[in-house]
Amino acid sequence: MDFFASGLNALRGQKGQHQTGSETVDRLCERIEHGTLLEDRRASVLALKACAREHKRDIATRGVLVLCKVLRQDSMDIDISKAVLETLTVLCQPDSDHEESREFALEMSNAFLQDAGNVAILLDMLEESDFYVRFHVVSLMSVLVLNNTPRLQECVLTSPMGMSRLMALLDDRREIIRNEGLLLLISLTESNADLQKIVAFENAFERLLAIIDDEGAISGGIIVQDCLQLVQNLLRYNVSNQNYFRETSCIQRIPALFEEETIDDSGRHNYAGKDVWSDQKGNNMIMVLELIRVLVVPDHSNTIPNQKSMYQCGILQLLIDLSLASSAPQRVKASAFYALAELIRLNKVNQDALSKAVITPAHPPLAPSENLSSSLTPPGRSSAQLSRSSFQSGRGSAQGDRFPHGYRHLEPRERCPAIVEVVAIAVGQYPGCTYSVRAAATCLFQTFVLENPDTQMVLATTLNPPPEDNPNTASNEKPRSPGTLLLGALQGWQDDAETASTDPYNSWFATVLFSHILQNNARAKAIALAITFGDEEHGEDPVSLIHAIAAALMVAVKGRADVRVALGYLALLCVWCYDSPKSIKDFLSEGAHLQFLIELISPSSKEDLMVQGLAAFLLGICYEFNWEQDALISRATIQPIILSRIGLDHFAACITRVRESKPFNAAVPFMVVLPSEESEGRLPGLYFDYSFVEFMKRTFERTQKSITLSPDNRQSQQTSSQTTNAEIEIQLASMQSKVTTQNAEMEELRAALDESQRMLAQQAHERQEYERELAEMREKLRESEARHTALEREHEDLLICLAEQDEELTVVKERLLSLGVGGGHAP
Repeated sequence: MDFFASGLNALRGQKGQHQTGSETVDRLCERIEHGTLLEDRRASVLALKACAREHKRDIATRGVLVLCKVLRQDSMDIDISKAVLETLTVLCQPDSDHEESREFALEMSNAFLQDAGNVAILLDMLEESDFYVRFHVVSLMSVLVLNNTPRLQECVLTSPMGMSRLMALLDDRREIIRNEGLLLLISLTESNADLQKIVAFENAFERLLAIIDDEGAISGGIIVQDCLQLVQNLLRYNVSNQNYFRETSCIQRIPALFEEETIDDSGRHNYAGKDVWSDQKGNNMIMVLELIRVLVVPDHSNTIPNQKSMYQCGILQLLIDLSLASSAPQRVKASAFYALAELIRLNKVNQDALSKAVITPAHPPLAPSENLSSSLTPPGRSSAQLSRSSFQSGRGSAQGDRFPHGYRHLEPRERCPAIVEVVAIAVGQYPGCTYSVRAAATCLFQTFVLENPDTQMVLATTLNPPPEDNPNTASNEKPRSPGTLLLGALQGWQDDAETASTDPYNSWFATVLFSHILQNNARAKAIALAITFGDEEHGEDPVSLIHAIAAALMVAVKGRADVRVALGYLALLCVWCYDSPKSIKDFLSEGAHLQFLIELISPSSKEDLMVQGLAAFLLGICYEFNWEQDALISRATIQPIILSRIGLDHFAACITRVRESKPFNAAVPFMVVLPSEESEGRLPGLYFDYSFVEFMKRTFERTQKSITLSPDNRQSQQTSSQTTNAEIEIQLASMQSKVTTQNAEMEELRAALDESQRMLAQQAHERQEYERELAEMREKLRESEARHTALEREHEDLLICLAEQDEELTVVKERLLSLGVGGGHAP
């Protein structure tokens, strides 16, 4: 009753008069600040907490400083601590999304964080085992980190044992505390390398991986996702943490994250449950794949050793199986393609491993328009099938069975090379695959051939038609190769006008893949140039592959196909003809091709500006590298046509408009299809491949200026080229020298960093030992004080006993004297 009476009296004025909110808050703050009895301060704090939501601004005027003071003074009292923490959380947390509320919460957070000692008190309170104290400390810090992350990070760094106490939250057996602490650590480590290093050396990786294992790996709940997010925070762009992660064999534990044990209701292993993908399981797997990508970021010092470790522990094969041979959701497969692309990028060993991989492909997903009844009937003519054109000779069999007979009945599919299935997905062999999966498969193919001329040559040879007497032609699933799939997609859109108008990406992705086979590889271009179609024995004129592609381009433009189709063909021809006089000679041997380009670029053309620009770029390439002596159309023929029918200004303007266009500048290194684009059912915003964008940026000025050079200025061209090469060699030598110097400096800095980290770890270990010894000494002191108190109590008891004995002795003496017994013995 005294407790409630104290709280009630705090809200009354003199003679029981009603007080305003401001007066009540002032009175409570006065009692808290100057109260001598703990019970009075506790009652006032509880009363102030009750007023917090209704009188925030009144409390802000004076209450924050008072609450911080009482938190320091009475932190050992659990009831006061809980009330103060709840009140501060209410003050620092905005009530709504209104700007005024957010500004007030930010102001309160800054006021609390102004003194780093306040955060130190919070961290010290984490030593308390009480559930509510620990929970409210974490809740308050979670609010503070959202309002002012940099300042809270600074305050935590100033506390010697701050991160150790925060990391101890992960070991709390109460899941609510552990989970809230995990979220707090995620927010704290997002952008602070110092905190990331400290957390990593607090055995964070082992703790987090243990939690993931306990939660069931990828089949676990959202806690697994949070743990993986924290691991990513600690590793992203942090060289020392990645070294520590690799050296402590944590990479070797990643394959275990792919595995799961599914237990049914009877407690038995349910292996069929592994094929069931919940949304959370998909999220967890995507986080694992993102973790792999964090460790193999392009142009990072740790990428090569991390790629090697991942290959050795089997992660590469796991990614191949997940992306091509599993029943995972398409968003998971897309992430797996991206992770696999990063893993093999510029790594010959990993690229060769992918080229040798053979898999049993998973059954492709149903197209949105397909249903069960349609799956039981043979598919109709597909957009990937070849028309009766120059492409068809020798390739119809590879494309006609895009949906093998009976695959809807889930009959096992035949094994095939992994890269064949990658190409099939990219070029639209399976209409059920989303654009995001196809874009990811395209990225994988790009890294597969990146700076890998041998692989480019092998893929170029697959463009040759199979023999007519192929013994496998009667197979249900006809043998396919990357080349036949690409050529089928390049021309297949012409066979289905409806598909051509709604899905131009069959040919667009094919042109991107084909251009990467040819890019910077003269031998691959020569192989492709030698491919012809048409059976001369049956009276058909042979048609070269480059002519067939030019014909497809002309049909696409004249047929008003989607602009992406024409852009893809033009980009492919630009890459093919660049620095390839023989290819240009073959391309211009058909006079209609030059006339077609002139019509596209002419000032009266009504074609899309981007199409005009690429056509101008292609025409400039054809003029710049047209050095074959027996060319049917020479440089002397092309230049007057350009000057008279197009004009230099208009020619340059066409190329400039492409470079300034939004789609051109929106290209990114790893093409990504936004979820919003797929969910809305519209075509993605992919118009240009990033590698082509970079190629055009590097070469357009030279191509544009070449139009002004004399057609006979070959020597000047060669001299200019030699001069440019000499300058490049000088610059390259200079850059190599700088790189060598920087590498040496980097090694010295890395050695110094390793030494600093070793010393930091040693100091942390010594600090832990000191803390342990201090705790032991405190315990011994507590025991000594307890023994001392017990001895004092025994001493007081003995004194009391002695006094009682003295009294009894006095009484006995008095009785003896009264009886006259002791008189004769007196001295």
